[in-house]
Amino acid sequence: MDFKNYIVLVDEKNKEKGIMEKLEAHKLGLLHRAFSVFIFNNKKELLLQKRALIKYHSPGLWTNTVCSHPMPRETYIDAIKRRLKEEMGFSTETFKKFCFIYKAVFSNGLTEHEYDCVFTGYYNKNPI
Repeated sequence: MDFKNYIVLVDEKNKEKGIMEKLEAHKLGLLHRAFSVFIFNNKKELLLQKRALIKYHSPGLWTNTVCSHPMPRETYIDAIKRRLKEEMGFSTETFKKFCFIYKAVFSNGLTEHEYDCVFTGYYNKNPI
């Protein structure tokens, strides 16, 4: 099975409950794993990115370095390495800081309901 468009559903303690297609989970507002990465340089400047205009919510929004979801059977660290490379063109070591749950309903009817773990790291070159 190709897990590219699937996310991991969890309970409030991040215990896995199953998997579901990403868009369907957002339509239903189900709690799922996510991560947010904040990459800084040695000057303590944060690397931001502008969300693609084709994103299903918040297109064009300036945001932290990378936000995404681990695929089923993928660790947070492996998912972060994958998404940093895909979105920014580099890889760097990251460190878990904390996790929290949040829920946001968007005007298009989709809901982010995430068990989100925040990671930080450092990188001093320009992204791709």
